[in-house]
Formats: sequence, structure tokens, C-alpha cells
Amino acid sequence: MTRRRLFVGLMVVALIVCMSTTLFGAASVRRYAYSASNPGGVWYTMCGGIVKLLQEKLPSNIRVDMIASGGSVLNTRRLASGEADLTMAYSTHLWECWNGEGIMKGRPNDNPRIMFEIYKSDHYFVTLANSGIKSMKDLEGKRVVLGPPGSGSSDNSRFTLRTLGINAIESELAFGDAAQALAEGKVHAMGMSGSPAAGLVEVAATRDIYIIPFTDEELDKIVSAGPFFSKGVMPANTYQGQTKDVPVFMFTVYQVASKNVPADDVYEMMKVCFSPEGKEYLGAVHPYWKTMKNDPELVKALGIPYHPGAERFWREQEQKK
Repeated sequence: MTRRRLFVGLMVVALIVCMSTTLFGAASVRRYAYSASNPGGVWYTMCGGIVKLLQEKLPSNIRVDMIASGGSVLNTRRLASGEADLTMAYSTHLWECWNGEGIMKGRPNDNPRIMFEIYKSDHYFVTLANSGIKSMKDLEGKRVVLGPPGSGSSDNSRFTLRTLGINAIESELAFGDAAQALAEGKVHAMGMSGSPAAGLVEVAATRDIYIIPFTDEELDKIVSAGPFFSKGVMPANTYQGQTKDVPVFMFTVYQVASKNVPADDVYEMMKVCFSPEGKEYLGAVHPYWKTMKNDPELVKALGIPYHPGAERFWREQEQKK
């Protein structure tokens, strides 16, 4: 009887140890949601790349999972609500979130924290070369896809048309669907943030496309009306058949984290991304990753603090100089 009790006691102890190991082991793994984009856009490839890098190179107790998204608008809102822990977002949307303007009108939120600048992005409108559309004014009354719902492309396209007083027949489609609709002549033009975009690269391989140039007057209106927009140029040969530079407007894209992500974990992510191996890998995923850097003056102008983990990383980089 004593032996049986001893056996049962040992089994109970073993079960408790096993359960404790399982429970505490699971609790020690910290999972973070990375809000990304959808197929056909620039970000889909970029986000897939950074999430894969982080999954492979971070310590095993830190996991990052990619969740599909419409783009910068939805990403920013998710970060504000706590649905996302990490994301890419436009400077304009981050500013609006922090200050309770635009996409977050009346709902200021202090969750976003800057990790680093990824790249300067362009916004532009594309049509087929044989459409007869040669200027932004020619979009009056035409069928124009703004971008996917919840995307920065859609927000920028809508802002552009409103600022320039152009009344188009507007719609929202996923990047891949919009590119296909353009190629098939179902729409006259589509707006896009970031180049080259995968969907448009595919269209340009089979159809002659035309990037609609902005005039100086149009760019002056856009830059005056939008915080952190600036004049820029899409270099020639960004797309097949585009033989000349095209005037566009620009904005900054940031890698950001929620203030609730522990500083040590963000610091580990920074080390992975900016390691020689990390930079080489990301640069091969998409050329925009090659320009990731710190621009403290621009961050100061934006008015959003660095994440403490990123702040530690950048401080250490300065000390090494």
C-alpha cells in the first residue's frame, strides 16, 4: 500500500513538472503580429522578407507572425488599437495617428514608436499608353482605382484627386486585381504608392504603360496641403518602356513598433535587421530595404518618439563612430 502511494505520488509530481514546463515554456515565447499588405504591392514582398528574416534570426523565444493588411492606413489603425505590434507605415499616417487628425480624426493615439526609416516613397498614377490620358486633368470623369481598401495608396490617391479638384469615377481594388483591370481596359488608371510595384511590372511586360506626370503647379498644391509630402522624381526605366524621369510626390516610410513591445525585443530586432547578413538579405528581397537608416532630424520633425529598444541601438551606433 505504501509503495502504491509512493508510486502515485511520484506520478503526480512528474505530471505537475511536465505541466509546469509546458505552461511556462509556452509563456516564455513572445509572439508579435506584423501587419503587412496584400499581393501585387511593394510592401507584400518587403514585409514577407523582414518577417522571414526575423523568424530565422531572432532568439527562439521571440516570434513574429505576418498578418495580411490593406496597407498603411489599416496598419496604423491596428498599431493604435493594439491589433498589431509591428508594421510599416507612412509618415503622414503616423503623424495623423499621433495628433488625432486625418485617418484618426479626434482619436489621438500614442502607441506608435519609431524604429527606423525604411525609404522615401513616391506616389503616382498609371494608365495605358494608348488611353489618350496624358495629364492628371485628363482623369476627369475617368474610371480610376485608388488602391486597396485601407491602403496608403488609396488614401494618397483620394487626397491627390481632392486636392487637385479632379472628379473621377473612383473604386478600390487589391493591387493585383487593379493591375489586371488596367491591363484589360476595365479602368482608365490606377494610383500607386511605391515603385516598382509587382502588379504593374507584370502589366508593363505585356502592355505599354504611361506614368502620368504631375506639373509643378500640381505638386505645389499637394505639398502645401499634405504634411511631410515633398516633390520628387521617379527615375527613368523604373518600369519597362518608361524612358524619362517622371515628376511625382514623395513621403517617408517607417518601420514602427508598439510602445508595448519590450525594449529588449525591439533591440534584438534592430540588431538582426542592421547586421551585415540582415542588410544583405533584405536588400536582395527589395531594393527599398537598401536605404533603411536613421534620420533623427526627420524623426524629430515628425514628433513621434523612438522606441526605447531602437533608441538604445542607435545610441550604440553613434558611440561606435
